[in-house]
Amino acid sequence: MEYTDNPRKIYSKVEIIYSDQEISGTISASASSNSLISHPSEVYEGNISPTCKACTMDGNSTMDGSFQMIDDGCVLGWWSGELSGSDGTFTNAPYLDVILANRPVINWFILSDNKLNQYPVDFDIIVMLDDIVKNTIEIRNNLSTQIRISTNTEEANRIRLKVYKWSTPNACIKILQSYAMLSETYLESEIESFEISEETSTEDGDYTLSSNQLSLTLYNKDRKFDRGYLKSLMTLDRKIKPMIGIEKNGVIEYTPLGTFYSDEWKMAQDSLWVKLTAVDRLLRFQNKEYLGHELVENTTLYDIALDILENSGLEPNEYEISKSLQYITLDIVSLPRSTIWDALEEVAIAGLCKIYIDRNNKLRIISDLDEKAETDIEINKSNTFKYESNIALTKFANKVYVDYSEQSPGDTLVEIASATISLDANESKSITISYDTDAAYINATTTVRNFIITNLKEGVNACSLTVTNTANIRQTGPISITGYMLNTTYTTISAEDPDSISEYGVVEYTHPSSSLIQSYAQAETIANYLLNKLKAGEGTITVEWRGDPSLELEKTYTLKDRFNDGLILVAEYNKITFDGSLKEETRGRKLIEEEN
Repeated sequence: MEYTDNPRKIYSKVEIIYSDQEISGTISASASSNSLISHPSEVYEGNISPTCKACTMDGNSTMDGSFQMIDDGCVLGWWSGELSGSDGTFTNAPYLDVILANRPVINWFILSDNKLNQYPVDFDIIVMLDDIVKNTIEIRNNLSTQIRISTNTEEANRIRLKVYKWSTPNACIKILQSYAMLSETYLESEIESFEISEETSTEDGDYTLSSNQLSLTLYNKDRKFDRGYLKSLMTLDRKIKPMIGIEKNGVIEYTPLGTFYSDEWKMAQDSLWVKLTAVDRLLRFQNKEYLGHELVENTTLYDIALDILENSGLEPNEYEISKSLQYITLDIVSLPRSTIWDALEEVAIAGLCKIYIDRNNKLRIISDLDEKAETDIEINKSNTFKYESNIALTKFANKVYVDYSEQSPGDTLVEIASATISLDANESKSITISYDTDAAYINATTTVRNFIITNLKEGVNACSLTVTNTANIRQTGPISITGYMLNTTYTTISAEDPDSISEYGVVEYTHPSSSLIQSYAQAETIANYLLNKLKAGEGTITVEWRGDPSLELEKTYTLKDRFNDGLILVAEYNKITFDGSLKEETRGRKLIEEEN
């Protein structure tokens, strides 16, 4: 069956992750002992294999070329300080504790070294709430590097792995993973409905950040949400993954529709349904601080975007930046202290970018100039419920204004800020100092003899640094920030369409200002592009249709009206609704290159 079939059977699935490393920041690990190289915290990070086949000096490695020497850069998990005896047993059983926020522990997963094929033979899993033992599972004669254990404990916050016998004599314990995220999967009978709104820009076509949203209604089976074992986890930021599926060759193939984080839970005592709303991870950046970017010369918009994302907390595999930003050069540029959200908005305005979270939970910075991925999806009168062409004044202009700025530091070194700090003996503190004026090439000094300043990171209107008191007594003293005043001038340029002005009169549009628009040439390129985009007769087209989850944002599709006239559009908004059947609302905009 395909999504184009009529009739068709649509399936749904929702996975809710109540506890994992990302959303449970209180996880930690401690061990009874560690070898010279040991990383206990890696046991809850989800690693599935060590980075190398470790060469050890215990007589268990051979010189066959397959072993490698290890260092602290390797992923290896917990290695115990004790070695097993000649029969693999330990005189004093080593143990590893994983400490969690209070939560149900239904299952637990142990993964040992699958490259060395070493594993625990005899061990206990001890489930505790504080210091009270709630459950003990004894495993004996294990022969596998991967073990999933049923623990079925409604509340716990400490899981101890205690090993009595190892598979290899004269070897330390090697545990790569001792953890299990808490998740549940809900299928059709437990899902009343859900609705997802995903977007790359507003209907006006602004260049900005767009956060996707989910609303979901679930069956409160056995009242587990408000009376049962999930009650304590009905908090913000639970991870939710909705999916739509269709049967193909006897197998249901599900399409993920994104990753969302719970924002609100609603449970009525006179109802067996739980309603929740959720948003994607982008909204987190409205509250995450960005120190700013120091004054730099001869950089690119790509490098500025990369610096923002490297300070956002995302890993490199969790974002993608348009390569076209590498060709937008900036002679001299800085960014002030702000939130990550506001800093990314500067990038969006300067690079004509859409910034959003895709269905793989990856942040994407996509330029309007990027080539769009094509699909063979056709929306036509046979699968359309409603067709609406929307051409409004806000999407029409024949004269476009764009500002650009030029920055230059002054010639005189001046004090721009100061602070007083008190430190106990041998104490270190990291502080952020803001200043009222923009400045470049800053330096931090102190008159306190035993204060050492390190880790200076400068922004244009704030800096961060670490101060250490090397004396054996408490001391108080000043920190002075000096730098060169930054001068900024703004210029406005315009582009216009004389023929359109002659026919319609002047209709103006002013592009939002960004400190990252840095030259006449950059501003002119933006103005001409927007003039072409906003010319008369163009707008967005919104249709309500039977839906197909393969139509993702920023992909093209064919749209035919009731007269069978067709256009190639780029999807910039989808609202996907499931209530036993599938319905989708899609808004698209013409490709700019087709307008030339």
